[in-house]
Amino acid sequence: MKKTRLFASLFLVLALLSACSQAGEAVLTVDSQEYSQADLEALGTMSVDYTNKDGETTTYEGVPIADVLQDAGVADSGDTVTFTAADDYSADMALEEALACPNCIVAFDEGSLRLVMPDFSGKLQVKDLVTISVE
Repeated sequence: MKKTRLFASLFLVLALLSACSQAGEAVLTVDSQEYSQADLEALGTMSVDYTNKDGETTTYEGVPIADVLQDAGVADSGDTVTFTAADDYSADMALEEALACPNCIVAFDEGSLRLVMPDFSGKLQVKDLVTISVE
């Protein structure tokens, strides 16, 4: 009886660990084109420091937003870019501003993506970024 319980417990632990390791990789959709983290990294990465409203500075690694927009072919297809999170939170900015920002990145953040915009409002720091659209 004890062996059966032990095996059942081990099986349960292994099943949970397996499920956690199979969690999907973050995917970013830019209009109709999808980018995995590896696809984004292939565009070239950079590091950016961001200081939050509490004065805490964090260094993020990611891809310049301008590079992502240009690679997706949407850099000249509208006036406004909308960044949307998995929870449907969204933030808009002028496409021209996004393209001109040298230190604005789509950052890699513990299995998800986030927008890091050091010189812009905290409302543009979209966490768990899943979609970028240009209109």
